[in-house]
Order: sequence, then C-alpha cells, then structure tokens
Amino acid sequence: MKLLYKTVFSLLTLLIVIYYSSFYVLPSISIVNSSTVGIAQAEVDLPASHLDFGSIAIGSSNALHYSLTQPKDGVYSYTIKFTDSVEITGSCGYVSDNEFNKRVVITVETDYQIRCERQ
Repeated sequence: MKLLYKTVFSLLTLLIVIYYSSFYVLPSISIVNSSTVGIAQAEVDLPASHLDFGSIAIGSSNALHYSLTQPKDGVYSYTIKFTDSVEITGSCGYVSDNEFNKRVVITVETDYQIRCERQ
C-alpha cells in the first residue's frame, strides 16, 4: 500500500513540475497599461493565432502564452481599444517557430504611445 501512495505522489509531483515548467518554456506576450485611460479590449494577432487579452485597468497588465509551433513567420499585430473610444492598431516584433522562453512586452504609455520590447 505504501508503494502505491509513493507512486501516486511521484506521478502527481511530476505532472505538477511539467505543468509549471511549460510556462517557462512557452513564449508569452504581456500588455502593460501605463496610460491614464483604461483599455476596454486588447488583441494581438500572430501569423497563425489570435490572442484576446480582454480589458486591462489603468496600471495593470495581462500576459498570455502561445504555442511554440508557428507555421509561418510574421509580426505581432495589435489592436487596442480604450475606454474613451480611441482605437490603436499597429505591429511590432517578429514571430518565428520554436522561440523557447521568448518574452515580449507591449507597453501602452500616455498619449496612446506604444512601446514594444523583448525581454
């Protein structure tokens, strides 16, 4: 019986380690709202997928992970709609296949300026 408990505990521990390590391996995009206006809707399009960040309050951020497998190379195309009805679209960065642990931060600054950087 003790062997069964040890086996189940070991498997459960292994699954938890694999789950959390996937967040380290998978690439991610973060949107940081450093502006004085709330974000009503933020979306980022990759060549083969679409990421919906939802609303982001003033001074807050949201991060999403995406698949390592990207069938086509391309750019991050963003659309940001603010609570005051202003909408910004643009692109930044570069997406390619198998970019392990890539971190991209899109910062929305005052006067609707966008800064995009890789960390």
